[in-house]
Amino acid sequence: MSIKDIRHELERAADRKIIPEHRVVPLTILTVLEAGQQSFHKAYYGEILDKQIASVRAMDHVATDLALAKVEHTIQDLTKVRRMHQETHTTSDFPLALAQARDFAQRDAYTLPESDLIQFAFRRPAPNFKPLNATRPGVLSHRFAPIRPEATNIEYASFFQTEEGYTVSDVALALAFTWEMYVNDDLGAFTQAAAQLGVTFRATRAFTILDVILRKAGRIPLQNGELGPTTENLDEIAEWMAQRVDPTTGRRVARKPSDLFVGTKWERMARRSMESEYLVPTGGAGGPLAMRDNRNPVYQMANVHLEDMIADVLEEFPERYAGKGLSADDYIVMANGAQKPIELATLKGYEGGPKTFTRMVNVDETDLEGDFDNRGFALKVHDVVGADLRDPYAVAIAAGN
Repeated sequence: MSIKDIRHELERAADRKIIPEHRVVPLTILTVLEAGQQSFHKAYYGEILDKQIASVRAMDHVATDLALAKVEHTIQDLTKVRRMHQETHTTSDFPLALAQARDFAQRDAYTLPESDLIQFAFRRPAPNFKPLNATRPGVLSHRFAPIRPEATNIEYASFFQTEEGYTVSDVALALAFTWEMYVNDDLGAFTQAAAQLGVTFRATRAFTILDVILRKAGRIPLQNGELGPTTENLDEIAEWMAQRVDPTTGRRVARKPSDLFVGTKWERMARRSMESEYLVPTGGAGGPLAMRDNRNPVYQMANVHLEDMIADVLEEFPERYAGKGLSADDYIVMANGAQKPIELATLKGYEGGPKTFTRMVNVDETDLEGDFDNRGFALKVHDVVGADLRDPYAVAIAAGN
């Protein structure tokens, strides 16, 4: 549908006295901005939102009204659009479908096309922008509860939190819809740009998690790191993680790898290195006869996830990680993935994803003029997220060079 088509339909509604004539232009603009909102969210949520739209369309009006009443708080950024539909006596499946998609995005099964890391993040809401202490598991001063001798006082345990707090970050981008675009009927260009914003913000959530790993996780030095995740290197990685010690308590904090996040370059090698229970002998037959165990020490050691964002992030922000000596061929090793060693915090209200807001014209005349200063209208996307390591010993970076 073009902008001319939208305006024509609204002019017909004005002729039938459904809406006042002076509302035709503002409602046309708002419909254009709504198209941008829908394009953004469809790109951000992908198939999840498509399925929710189909589900809503199969519901009757009574079920839809009841469902909407329960999720009003999750779609307050669509208030203006919903008022428009009430004013024009039209309906839309989109608000309820978006609310359901945002609900699904808060579940543990939700992942992002750019990265599986979000599956291993413990999620929590943040009430404000004050520094947060990561909720680290296993931080009590006692390994076991002490047995209390009769008639003695209760012993109080101490607990440890991260000394360095972290905050959620305010992430926002606006997309202008100019007066010239309106006159030229460039609706397609606007909605395509909004869809690209959806992909960008989805990648930003994944980057938020990856960034804290690249900044805070220890780097495992490997003698032959340039060979990638070979059997020998993976065995060396497992040994390194098994020998870690907490400098604060002096305790051993041994961890067993459960997941590898590797780039496309190393994916097939990582899978091959762990798929066989027995190693195949290589090389010549010369030398003295010796007994050797040919069992694979890293057989099925970890699950393999594709993670190409490491190279992209290092290229995009070289100065941010300059002191870490990281390489685009590095890969991430995670232990105890089921315990979610990463933490992802979102400002309350943003748990299910970004919100979209629109800026309408501030000229009261009914003729199309747009914003008083620049004639523009705008769509703004807003997200507020932060991340930290819950268990700093469960995530490490393996040297790939």
